[in-house]
Amino acid sequence: MSERPVDDSLTTGRALRRILGPYRGRITIVALGSFVAALLEATFLVIVTRGILALADGRSTVELIGGRSASISRAAMVGLLLLAARLVSSLVAAHRQNSLVQSLSSDLRRDLGHAFLHTTWQVQNQQPRGLLSHVIVQFPATIASLAYQLIAALAGGLGLLSLLVIAFVIEPSTAVVVIGVVFALAAALWPIRRAVRRRATDAQREQVRFATKVAEFADLSLEIAALGVPAAADTHLDRLIADESRSQRAMGFFRDLVAPTYTTLAYVAILLALVVLDGGSANDLSNTGAVLLIMLRSLSYGQQMQHGASALGQIAPAARELIGHLDTFESARHSQGTRRLDRVERIELSGVSFIYPGGPRVLDYIDLVIERGQVVGVVGPSGAGKTTLVQILLGLLEPAGGSHRVDGVPRSDIDASSWSRLVTYVPQDTRLLDGTIADNVRFMRTDVSDADIVRALTAAGLHLDPERFPLGVMTDLGAAARQFSGGQRQRLAIARALASEPSLLILDEPTSSLDAESEAAITETLNRLRGDVSVVVVTHREATLAACDRVVSLVDGRVTPRF
Repeated sequence: MSERPVDDSLTTGRALRRILGPYRGRITIVALGSFVAALLEATFLVIVTRGILALADGRSTVELIGGRSASISRAAMVGLLLLAARLVSSLVAAHRQNSLVQSLSSDLRRDLGHAFLHTTWQVQNQQPRGLLSHVIVQFPATIASLAYQLIAALAGGLGLLSLLVIAFVIEPSTAVVVIGVVFALAAALWPIRRAVRRRATDAQREQVRFATKVAEFADLSLEIAALGVPAAADTHLDRLIADESRSQRAMGFFRDLVAPTYTTLAYVAILLALVVLDGGSANDLSNTGAVLLIMLRSLSYGQQMQHGASALGQIAPAARELIGHLDTFESARHSQGTRRLDRVERIELSGVSFIYPGGPRVLDYIDLVIERGQVVGVVGPSGAGKTTLVQILLGLLEPAGGSHRVDGVPRSDIDASSWSRLVTYVPQDTRLLDGTIADNVRFMRTDVSDADIVRALTAAGLHLDPERFPLGVMTDLGAAARQFSGGQRQRLAIARALASEPSLLILDEPTSSLDAESEAAITETLNRLRGDVSVVVVTHREATLAACDRVVSLVDGRVTPRF
């Protein structure tokens, strides 16, 4: 299925309101903080302008706000206090803005991740490979970055308004010397820029780690659904999001420190120039020098507004597509029954059929009964419907017709947690978590004890050589995974499935890529399970079929007994 198209009925305004609406109060606080900083800056520029005019006229006093006068030195002190207040206001606004944007990114990722993990397997399976990583990693980061620019544009508009009012009062002139000083001060920001680079490196490393782990969740979505651990996966995902968010906050703080620090240092240099020029010849000064300073500052605010206008055009499609995916996942949230079971004695499919949306009938009136302790083999050509049958038995797909009953109870009435504990699955391709052997057997299920892990490994016939695995089940598979043969990896997957003491174990081509020795070991494991655990094994290997009590053949969506 192709990626979900953007819903044309969802306007940009509606999408942005849904994304930014919960943050209206925080956006207002950031805007007010920026406005206060702009007013303080405008007041400072008035004093600086009047000081320059006083020096040009040979006066030793400056008219302050409200008609009061002060000496040049005292006026410089007032200006310094205004700068300090502006710096504090700017830093507070920048910190709140950075925190807001990171919260937005984290919340979007959390909402999308939880919605995906709790939607039905059918919807998950229809999404293009890698969509989860794309949606959770790229979209929120893009929207948060653009939202940052939009909020900065709002602040820039308020600052531009304040500065332009002053510009209308002063006559224009040149201020080349001041511009030179401003450029020279850029060198003073080198330590901050170096800190930004370091934090950006850390943030990039954490983002790569986050993307890698999210891709792992996407690859393991079938196991997560089959083993009933979406809530545990929520917890792991939340922790990853929190770690990545912290690194972004650290980088964002230093990034946001550059602009207010640069401006403050530039203005301090101007104040020092005023003090130096006090009492000296000021014939070369003109009113327009101050205005040029104001206009230069205004240009930066205008650039912020232009960036905001550009960001608005970029954020629109991303916001609409993100909301579209979120609605898709949430509208198909997996429904849960309330009937709890302690064990499963009999599973019965009666007249079961299944049709994928827009596709042909995959299963056609399937009748199949599995009694406790039986080992049932399923064979059939590619495309016969074996995978669909497995997913119906697991409860991941609901039949389009017929019934799926467990001990006489409709499977959809059974509590999801007890069902995923009693009916487990071993996929054809074993995927390992980045963790210890114990972590891989437990697979985020907090109710699986250490004793359960040892018991499951023994039942699966996986013996850990002390020389190769000196830490036993606590061996980290990050380095040891290469030491696992194909057969050992498959037995590890069987141990993972057996850890919850299931009544039904379903294996999908467990020996298809194994050598004869490894296949014999898996077959021995199936023989040990006979009589205690019901087993359904999809396979085409005759040696594996020989371990089955009976074999059914699936051809063109229909089941026929083979023996």
